[in-house]
Amino acid sequence: MEDKKQQDIALFRYGIIAPVLNENRMSKRAYFKRITKKEFDVPHLGKKRYKTGALKSWLRDYRSGGFEALKPKVRSDKGSSRKIDECLAQIIKNRVGINPFLSPAGIYRLLISEGDIRPAWVGEATVRKYIKDNNLKIDAQKVCARKKFEKEHINELWIADCLHGPHIVHEKRKKKVFLIAIIDDSSRVITGGRFFFHENSICLEVTLKEAISRFGLPAVFYCDNGSMFASSHLQLACARLGIALVHSKPYDSPSRGKIERFNRTVRQKFLPLIDFSQIESIDELNTTFARWLDREYQKSFHHGIQDKPMDKWMGDLANVSIKRASSQQLDLAFYITIKRRVKNDATISVNTTLYEVPPAFIGKVIELRHPSDSPQDLTIYENDKPIHKVKKVNPVQNATPPAWGIKFNQKGESEND
Repeated sequence: MEDKKQQDIALFRYGIIAPVLNENRMSKRAYFKRITKKEFDVPHLGKKRYKTGALKSWLRDYRSGGFEALKPKVRSDKGSSRKIDECLAQIIKNRVGINPFLSPAGIYRLLISEGDIRPAWVGEATVRKYIKDNNLKIDAQKVCARKKFEKEHINELWIADCLHGPHIVHEKRKKKVFLIAIIDDSSRVITGGRFFFHENSICLEVTLKEAISRFGLPAVFYCDNGSMFASSHLQLACARLGIALVHSKPYDSPSRGKIERFNRTVRQKFLPLIDFSQIESIDELNTTFARWLDREYQKSFHHGIQDKPMDKWMGDLANVSIKRASSQQLDLAFYITIKRRVKNDATISVNTTLYEVPPAFIGKVIELRHPSDSPQDLTIYENDKPIHKVKKVNPVQNATPPAWGIKFNQKGESEND
């Protein structure tokens, strides 16, 4: 089985077991019982149902061998062609997840307007039936009973969300900023928080990486179903680090009440203090925000916990063992992997940029990795180990002796002239 297929199936299995990685036996039993009643559209395998034994085996495999143990060991080419293939099925699920209260007809029109399908390919009735068969729509009238909850110890649960902020002047133009924040459920400490010009998975991963570096590894990372939080790369990074990535139901903001309350605090107590016309860069904004966090929010009395967030965090350190990840482990977890075949001139092309590699790799397919926030920082890997850091091609430098394919005489003149 190809690496991509193995990884997709492993990520699917991880997504199934992630919600109960840190739950007790009774919770796991009830969860698995519910899962066995559902039908899943498994990547590369089609629609399937699973028994409790299979789910338990995935959980055992992950605990004993980590993410790699979830990859299937045998090749499988099952599957038949359908009008709605894997790619379109995922697109439909994403569209419904982002617009849960839109009718199937509205979802169909949205798919057409976004260029995801053409009417000649798939009809409205097909999309409507797929949404119904897979129970993708939620009941807008259904009210869920809720109880106040709070984890007993720090780092048991982190909750993340994105706040749409104001505009600042950047390169003589006004640009909107977004605050990505992560809160510890038990102490209410903001473990990660930073403003960005974009709302995407790379910005989230930068924030999460900084939070882990400072506060340690969380057991569960809880967020909504937005595209930023549902990327396969985030799932892979959490799987590598042993973090259970759990998503809330679409538009279920109350389930993320603590981070939503923090966002309101930011709007009421931080943003009004800032004269954004005087902010000269996003770095300056982040410096000001970090100062406010450390001096005001983290050290102010919080009525929800009857304590100051940082005091409660420090007080609980004696009761827990903070799990740490080295900088190398974090880099490896958040690396993005790509593959390229080396050309005859010992170069590869990545994002329209040429890089040169050692001649020994000519004609071979090599594995390259780079940090999600630094795509130009490429390193060749073999057997999960770094081999060589590549650099951009410099044609002028390569033209100096001794250059490949050109011979120079003692005067420095080309003999081929």
